[in-house]
Amino acid sequence: MLKKIVIIQNHPTQFDVPLFSYISNKKLFKLVIFYTETNYGGGSGVDSEISIAPQWDHTTDLIYEHYFRRSTFKIWREIVQLNPIHIIICGWYPRSHAFLAILLRISGFSIGIRSDNTLMHTKLTSFHGLVKRFIMAFWLGIYNVWHPVGSLSSDYLNKLSFLKRDSIYFPYSIDVDWFEGNNKSINTKRIELRNNLGISPDNFIILGVMKWSDREDPITLVNAFIRAYQSNHNIRLLLVGDGPLRNKIMDLISQAPNLFIAPGYVKYSELPMYYSISDLFVHPAKSEPYGVSIQEAMACGLPVLASSMVGAASDFIVPGVNGDIFPVGDVNSLANYINMYASKVDDHFSRDVSILKSEEWSYINTIKKWNKWLG
Repeated sequence: MLKKIVIIQNHPTQFDVPLFSYISNKKLFKLVIFYTETNYGGGSGVDSEISIAPQWDHTTDLIYEHYFRRSTFKIWREIVQLNPIHIIICGWYPRSHAFLAILLRISGFSIGIRSDNTLMHTKLTSFHGLVKRFIMAFWLGIYNVWHPVGSLSSDYLNKLSFLKRDSIYFPYSIDVDWFEGNNKSINTKRIELRNNLGISPDNFIILGVMKWSDREDPITLVNAFIRAYQSNHNIRLLLVGDGPLRNKIMDLISQAPNLFIAPGYVKYSELPMYYSISDLFVHPAKSEPYGVSIQEAMACGLPVLASSMVGAASDFIVPGVNGDIFPVGDVNSLANYINMYASKVDDHFSRDVSILKSEEWSYINTIKKWNKWLG
């Protein structure tokens, strides 16, 4: 009989749904997902940060056992009937997740917390921070297992809890095989696809895929590109996305329209094309506990420049090899890095390291670690 695992999550995401479908199709163990909010990202939800409904068209045909439930007690009763060997609760918000944690622990189940919090995104020095730390230390005692999304999240849980727990990673991982397969196919049409966007085969393309919001900070990337262009006229900026900063960004790039390509917000299935025709990926966010686009870019073989406030950077970037980390908001530093990477020609070693790092945090490795822990 297959072991039963339950995951409680607020809504579907573009990276978790393929993982859940993969586990279900391979029948590795019985997996049941309970969503506590509406079908965000499936066509009916809207991202409040950019007021756009996510276009996750790659998940429409994926099948796995899942339920949308708003009643905390109904979820609890159904989980009791399932009698799983372990339950993963993704975050402590909304409040129903906290109530479920208490109910399930009282009911005698093994429960784990999936967390993307990091110490660098948490203020602990103020009075409010110290109070929060005390409360978190008490609260984390409810859980039997940590499920951090990355090494920085693991550090956060260990420091705040004062407890010793098994730490089984549950990263915001992408379908690496899907990205790698698309990349290989697209590379055969790279020149043609570049021509369609008005990009010369010889241009060095810097890519940004982000919400055009203050938090993800596309303005720093645009300004750094403009500064880098003064030293290297062969670079171009491909900026994918949309959001509340649209007017500001369009004003900036209108000063030199031939240097920028801005296709707007694109469907998820189109992302591999933009990664595959580019040469360097930049994630400039002011605050990003993880940053799954780093893995997407590396699965397509790109080096990555990330700000010091992007949590996933520490797990994926080997400084000076497949990317670098620049101080958040530092236009000069980012411009210098852009020019440095634009000067590297045919750096196959960098490409190989990026692909290897993306595979290190893949679905396959996640599942292997789960199976080993479950015995």
